[in-house]
Amino acid sequence: MFRLEGRRALITGGAGGLGRAMAEALAGQGADVAVADRQGGAAAELAGELAGRHAGRSFAGVEMDVTDEQSVADAVGRVAAQLGPPDVVVAAAGIAEVVPVEEMSYGQWRAMLAVHLDGTFLAVRHTVGPMLAGGWGRVICFSSVASLQGVAGQAHYAAGKGGIDALVRSFSREVADRGVTVNAIAPGYFESPLNDLASPERISALTANVPAGRFGRPDEMGALAVYLASDEAAYLTGQIISPNGGFAYCRHLDD
Repeated sequence: MFRLEGRRALITGGAGGLGRAMAEALAGQGADVAVADRQGGAAAELAGELAGRHAGRSFAGVEMDVTDEQSVADAVGRVAAQLGPPDVVVAAAGIAEVVPVEEMSYGQWRAMLAVHLDGTFLAVRHTVGPMLAGGWGRVICFSSVASLQGVAGQAHYAAGKGGIDALVRSFSREVADRGVTVNAIAPGYFESPLNDLASPERISALTANVPAGRFGRPDEMGALAVYLASDEAAYLTGQIISPNGGFAYCRHLDD
């Protein structure tokens, strides 16, 4: 079950902590993988590592700025030329910051929406055509527990993720009868570079409110991506799935 031989996956933000975990998990189940990242060198390095572990398979590392449509289109074209058109796309590129709304500039607001909401749309828009033509595809977007219950100091981040939720629910209805599923992973708190922004006190408070007693591991995220990319997930679409260790948001975390 959950084997991905013959599939071609494109992961945006693929050189980051969670992106790397998903690239490794998808490759481990047989998929050829293209790692796309604003840091082109890091993407190429990871692709090389994967190629070294999986002889005889195809991997690519490409530079992609998900806020620039031409950059996205060019990168997808390079991937298609090297591996073939992607039939699995994981839109995982993201940034984070903590800033109260009363201090937030319009530039900060726009930058957050550009990466998360615009970047997800562009990645999907420039990959889904061949999936629909071929009658099979998997679109995996990245939301967040922030969109489901809110996080103080991250209103722009939560708003972008909420837009992704709406995109997933709506777009999945457009393509459900053409062999393409569209879902989102809305993680709670995971071990990732984005959490380096938080103070030790905030990390401790967050962990105390996770019944599992810890942050999630990147490999656990990779396992979920593998399932969503598989044939076995053909009847699952339009869903926002939140692996979060039972996290329940508490008011004192806003302080």
